[in-house]
Amino acid sequence: MRIVLTGAFGKLGSDILRALCATDHQIVAADAVVRVPDDVDASRFETRQIDVTRPETLEGLCDGADVVITTVGLTGASTRFTNYDIDYQGNLNLIEAARAAGVAHFGYVSVINADKGEGIPMVHSKFMLEEALKASGLTYVIWRPTGYFYDIAHVFWPMIKSKSVQLLKTKGGFEPRANVVDTRDFARFILETMCDENKTYSVGGTETYTYRQIAEMFYNADGVTNGPVKTVPAFMMDVLGMLPKIKAQGKSDVLKFSKFTLLNDCVGDTEIPGRSFREYIAEKSYAPVIEAELAAKAAKEA
Repeated sequence: MRIVLTGAFGKLGSDILRALCATDHQIVAADAVVRVPDDVDASRFETRQIDVTRPETLEGLCDGADVVITTVGLTGASTRFTNYDIDYQGNLNLIEAARAAGVAHFGYVSVINADKGEGIPMVHSKFMLEEALKASGLTYVIWRPTGYFYDIAHVFWPMIKSKSVQLLKTKGGFEPRANVVDTRDFARFILETMCDENKTYSVGGTETYTYRQIAEMFYNADGVTNGPVKTVPAFMMDVLGMLPKIKAQGKSDVLKFSKFTLLNDCVGDTEIPGRSFREYIAEKSYAPVIEAELAAKAAKEA
């Protein structure tokens, strides 16, 4: 089959690309920035630079394709684009390009609880795209991942190193849980299910923990027992999001998403076997990368 993968050089996209390269499929790897990982054989696929907000850059992208998989989404702060520009309209442009080319299958990486995130742009924009995809007439698969190992590490490890872990106060002692998944295992599942017909999968790993338990495991990885974990009122996230500096940096929507995830269960009922999250935390392979990023940020701000 001929498979078009958009968002091919992001973290998840790169792992999907690696998995595809182990098959005999024809591959088109497309992204806003073409940055082929060192451990990927570039001769196995075609590359295409695209801007999903500009439909003209998508012309011919899907020609002859059997499957289109998109991981495209705005995952951080931006002063130029919103999630509605990228996650919704950008991916809608891809859907239209796939329809015009007669693509048989379209796969979209969404987010857990997408149908519960009205008012949260990083979530609601994805739900809008899900609904548009269902109405498009294309045969679709929607994957709703709970979260990824490396994302959780990027959130918790800086707090662990500064011994300043903060969680949000919840009503009635409710302890939100998550069963996050390794992107390599998720990539394998995407390939296994990409030709399913009109399916939505809420996807997670096989280990479910509360955020407090996750903090404890990261503390243990750093050699700390009973490390401090504070809880703060949830409305503090709203207050931070209203600060002019935060708004100017385009971070308000990121804070809304963080609040949403920290107050709700993020548990997928399709559990993908594979790498252990507990073992991942203990191995600390993420630590040098994150600490180097923190050092570079500190040097830049000095």
